[in-house]
Amino acid sequence: MVCFLAQLLKDFTIEWPKPEFYKIMHTIRFAILTLIVVTCVMVSTLAAQETEEDVRNLSLQETIEMAKQNSPEARAARYALLASRWAFQSFRADLLPGLSLTGNAPNYRREFRELLNPDGSTSQIYTQQSNANVSLSIAQPILYTGGTLSLSSGIQRLGIFPDENTYLWSSTPMAVTYRQPLFQYNNLKWRNRLEPLRFEIAQKQYVERMEDLSWRVTQRYFDVLLTKVNLDIADFNFAVNDSIYNISQGRYNVGSIAENDLLQAELELRQAQSRVTEANISYDQQLSNFRLLLGLDSETPVDVEVPEEVPDIEVDEVTALEMARQNNSTALNYLLQETQAEQSLDQAVRQSSFTAELTATYGLNQTSTEFGSLYDDPLSQQFVSLSFQVPIFNWGKQRAEVNAARNNHRRVTDEISYQQAQFDLSIQNAVDEFRQLKQQVELAELSDGIADRRYEVARNRYLIGRIDITNLFIAQNQRDSARQSYIQALRNYWVGIYNLRRLTLYDFERDEVISYDI
Repeated sequence: MVCFLAQLLKDFTIEWPKPEFYKIMHTIRFAILTLIVVTCVMVSTLAAQETEEDVRNLSLQETIEMAKQNSPEARAARYALLASRWAFQSFRADLLPGLSLTGNAPNYRREFRELLNPDGSTSQIYTQQSNANVSLSIAQPILYTGGTLSLSSGIQRLGIFPDENTYLWSSTPMAVTYRQPLFQYNNLKWRNRLEPLRFEIAQKQYVERMEDLSWRVTQRYFDVLLTKVNLDIADFNFAVNDSIYNISQGRYNVGSIAENDLLQAELELRQAQSRVTEANISYDQQLSNFRLLLGLDSETPVDVEVPEEVPDIEVDEVTALEMARQNNSTALNYLLQETQAEQSLDQAVRQSSFTAELTATYGLNQTSTEFGSLYDDPLSQQFVSLSFQVPIFNWGKQRAEVNAARNNHRRVTDEISYQQAQFDLSIQNAVDEFRQLKQQVELAELSDGIADRRYEVARNRYLIGRIDITNLFIAQNQRDSARQSYIQALRNYWVGIYNLRRLTLYDFERDEVISYDI
């Protein structure tokens, strides 16, 4: 439409008898072309608004909340935490008494077997037997000693046939057993130190993964926003450059500009058209990645908008460092690594020295051929045993294992000290960088407004012939660059906010520790 009207005006020329009339007509024609450009932009904007009525415009906070609810990464983080929670509950169950039922179903055996005679000789006898037993026991591990206290009751039946068809019953109404390893590695004690630490790390890692997701969603949000701004700039510049080219054609036909200016206007028009195509491709790609991260269907119509408010957040370096050490799983991972190294050293030392095991049992038992009298007048039973193992010579194997574990513990300790210093430095750098981002946003916003006003002045001056086309395009490029710089400054600021949140797990805007429920 713009091209048609501009071409119509360009072809419609009248030779006026007096120069002043020509100047008046020339001014009127430029005023009409200016009106056409403004009308074209307004119509395009209204058309775009009508097209986008069904598109869901997402704010940054809405986008982050949507990702936390629908994103595949958020669901994976929740499943990882649930798995860690069940693993911790499994460990807690190991500390409680366990009730178990064991036994053998009736079995049958028919075979020849050797029988030792009183005179020392052996003979072969043919036997047919059936055997079955069942036992119910409850066992309680002792955490700090590594021993086990158990209480059991059982019954056994032995069947001898076919000639006799005799059944022998044996019962243990009650038996108390205590088993105590001596000078041995206590695995349960170390698990009691490690498993709660692992679960606490899993809880903090869940919060970290959610904050890391917020951080990456913020990056992707502004990637889409920046490509959208680039597309809007490209569309606007194409419409304006098309009008400028038509104006330049009219001026060239009346001899007010040189051919070089006309060619420059045409070149800018063709480049603007190419930039529209490139901007569309980039915008579609970023939007597809954006939907994928949010867990949306590839055809879901969504759009983003420039955040209206920029929170003014003050970050104290001491607080940030304290919160990072207190909340971040990295510090707990250091503690876990050091504890595991201590565990390996203790295990190597214990296994290389004298070990023993004490077992004591007290209970009641009885035998009978009749099941009804099986529990009459049971007899007491006692059993005590002490087993031991003393390494005498094994070519220095135990010493080598102990030295390896001891030096590995020293290595882990030194690495943790260095990694902790690196972690503290990364927090300090993040805080120092963030303090500069707010000022950059304010400067970029101010520059954006100045560049936009300068472009409007330059365009108006070009339309009345006060500046050449080169200065107009310089103002246009500076306006586009200032707008892009402002969006980039916003991106850096918001990404900086969520970067601090994921490093410290602390909300500096609300002054509270970040937590999530599942």
